[in-house]
Parts: sequence; C-alpha cells; structure tokens
Amino acid sequence: MSMEEGDGASRNQEPAWQEEDSAAFIALGAAMIPRRDEIERVLLDLVPATPDEAFRAVEIGTGAGWLSAALLHRFPAAHVIGLDGSPTMLRETANRLAPFGDQVGLQLFRLEDPDWPDAVASPIRCFLSSLVIHHLDGPAKRNLFSRLFECLEPGGALLIADILDPTSEPGRLHMARAWEDVVRRQSLALYGDLRAHDFFMEARWNIFDHPDPGDKPSPLPQQLRWLEEIGYTGVDAWWVSAGHAVYGGYKPRDGA
Repeated sequence: MSMEEGDGASRNQEPAWQEEDSAAFIALGAAMIPRRDEIERVLLDLVPATPDEAFRAVEIGTGAGWLSAALLHRFPAAHVIGLDGSPTMLRETANRLAPFGDQVGLQLFRLEDPDWPDAVASPIRCFLSSLVIHHLDGPAKRNLFSRLFECLEPGGALLIADILDPTSEPGRLHMARAWEDVVRRQSLALYGDLRAHDFFMEARWNIFDHPDPGDKPSPLPQQLRWLEEIGYTGVDAWWVSAGHAVYGGYKPRDGA
C-alpha cells in the first residue's frame, strides 16, 4: 500500500487491508507519508471556497482523520462526510473529529463498489482523497472520476493525493529510494529514532520495491488525461515528490 489509511492491501501479499495494518498506520503513518504537511497545505489551498463559507466536502478514505480535521480548521463552517473501509480507522477519525460535532458524518464504505457515490447526497463542493484511490485499477479509477464529476456542484473540485505508477525503470528506482529516504528523515524528526523507517522496511511497505496485488497505481499523465476527457477543467499536478502527487481538476461553472 502506499500510504494512506483506508481500503488497502496488507503487507503479507493478501489482497485486502487488515485491521492490524490500520493500527500500525495510525501509529506511524505521519512518518511514512512523504511530506504530509506539504500535502495537507496544497490540498487545502486548492479547495474552491473562502475560509468562512459553508459547503459540503467528502473525504474518500479518512484514515486517521488528519485531512478532515485540517479541512475543518481551515474552513470552520464546512460539513465533512468521511468515508473509510476500516472500522478501526473510522473510530480513530471519530475521536479526532469529535470536537466538530454535527459538522461531521462518518460512513463505512467499500471503495471497490462502483455505486458508493449514490449514497452521497449531491451536490458536493469538494471530494478529497489521500492515498486511497490507487487501490482501484485504471478503468475503475476513470469510472470513479466520472461518477464524482456528476456529484460535484458547478465550480467544485476533485483533489487527490496518491501514489503513482512509474513510467520508466529509472523512475521506479528513484521513487523507491526517495520514498525510503524521506521516511528515514521523518522518523528521526518525529520520533527521534528509526522506528517508522524500520517498520517501513521490515513490512515491505515500499511498493516500488515490493509490488502488492492490492496496489494498482496508474501513471500521472494517464490520470490527468482521463480527468480532461471527462470534462474537468484546470486539470493539473500541483505537487510531486517521492512517487506521490497531488492532482485533480474542477467542474466547470454553469455557462463556462
């Protein structure tokens, strides 16, 4: 799995995320996501809303709830629907988001179910997702992007942080080493030791070195093309590091 909390694949070559993986990621995920603070800042900067505006957002794969919490701190009038496939993650998210009361609604979901967007009341200003969508294969990703386009209000956004499929062998080697290096640095910075780096290595978490059947990342250029073909505008990759990227697009406003 790349990093995030939500539907995923276990490190033991099983095709499904396990609850023990959720517990490990809650404990160490902050060090295993490359530059998570930068990812958070970029995603929030791209939300199409003013700080005091009331709007509805959906996080696809809440994990431990760090992104939803950041969104609600930046946009205190927002309402967030948080979805995850792990009961452990949803409990952690519920605890983290408890201070926001009825501004939060949490739901258990299955990412691979193509009809889950039907359960989300439209329109939505923004869909956000951090390191979850790579568990869908290419056609399923494209279908999801299309379904979410229909759920967005005009001017709304689909904003994704995810792991990428390398387009070359030199690229794969770089992504693998860059990810390992950043986990090492972040483990030392956050914990004063190499506990996260050691777990990352022993659990074979780096999918660029250890492919996992539950991980199905797609190349960045391909995903940007899908978004444009569906009708998103302003399609771009706003941040790229260690084989991970923040990318997405916006639904045109009426008359645009």
